[in-house]
Amino acid sequence: MAALTAPRTYAPAKIQLELPNQPCALAWVDDALVAATYDYVEAEGTRVGGLCLLRAETIAATLELRGGYALAPRGSQLAVATADGRVALVDVAETLTASTLSEPKGHLFTDVVWDGTDALIVAEGDSGRVSRWRAADGLVESHAWDAHAYAPGCPAEVWCVGRDPSTGLYVSGADDGLLKGWDLRASKPALSLRHGAGVTAVLCDDGSVATGSYDESVRLWDLRAPAAPTASLAVGGGAYALARDGDGYLAACMGAGARVLRAAPGGLAVAGIYDHHGSVVYGAVRHGASRRIASCSFYDRGVHVWSAV
Repeated sequence: MAALTAPRTYAPAKIQLELPNQPCALAWVDDALVAATYDYVEAEGTRVGGLCLLRAETIAATLELRGGYALAPRGSQLAVATADGRVALVDVAETLTASTLSEPKGHLFTDVVWDGTDALIVAEGDSGRVSRWRAADGLVESHAWDAHAYAPGCPAEVWCVGRDPSTGLYVSGADDGLLKGWDLRASKPALSLRHGAGVTAVLCDDGSVATGSYDESVRLWDLRAPAAPTASLAVGGGAYALARDGDGYLAACMGAGARVLRAAPGGLAVAGIYDHHGSVVYGAVRHGASRRIASCSFYDRGVHVWSAV
């Protein structure tokens, strides 16, 4: 395989939107872009926000959920993790409709992913817990466990969850710098992989597990032989979120913008850089048909839609 040339620097997006609340995650649903948003109202001790539906360079609809935090698309439906500790199933059409909504737990849910066709895995933030929910008939929590802690009684914030298809293990990453693998038949983790700082993103697919960390690296793992990562790449900023992009990845790298990662001899390389946001970048996703990329930055409430073709 030929070595990649120097990373390409992409032009500023022609579409740049300011949302009513701070965006922390994005998802494409057909040709619509949905942003999860929240603001913390300090005087009231509450969070506000939810979802923004973006079409044709405008905000087409909003849905208040007391703060949206993470999104998992499936067809025309989104699973949403909320800032007040709920799971929502939201139908995306000309507007946004919450078809199912769990009761609030009162602490931030930080990630949600589909586990097959009728279940969800949820990272429960600063509670240090991970939970699994049945989604086929409403939303019912079927399993939950204490996943990460600095010491007994001192939970570590869980940022991300997934399920590795090669081993069947559930995985979770947290502020304690660990990616843990779980077999739900056992009370202790099946594996525990150390990172240099908090593990903020995990993406599981056939053949590899990718992790992002506050230590400004993206790593690839084979959990069948997890002694060391199969690849490690410095990305210049905290790798807060990862999304699959063909044979590579999109990485939301906080202060270092969004980065396009591609396979290279020995692992991964940065193929392109988008650094035109005015604040920390928390999400980046590509639209499969048009190849457009959307990225979001938190404090300036920005969403940019740009091209990496």
